[in-house]
Amino acid sequence: MAAEETCERHAWASVGVVARDGGVQRIWECEHCPVWTAEQFDAAHEQPWDETWLAER
Repeated sequence: MAAEETCERHAWASVGVVARDGGVQRIWECEHCPVWTAEQFDAAHEQPWDETWLAER
C-alpha cells in the first residue's frame, strides 16, 4: 500500500494522549494505513487528581 493510500476499514489503535487546543485528546491511528484521528476528552467527566486512589501512591 502506497503512503497516500488508505484502507476501507480501519483497525484503530490508541497510541497516546496529548494536550492541545486547550483540551486533552486521545490519539488513535489505523494499524493498516496512515490515517489517524484525535478524540476529545469530555471535560464533564474529569475527576480531580486528589480524589483518585492514584494520588495516594
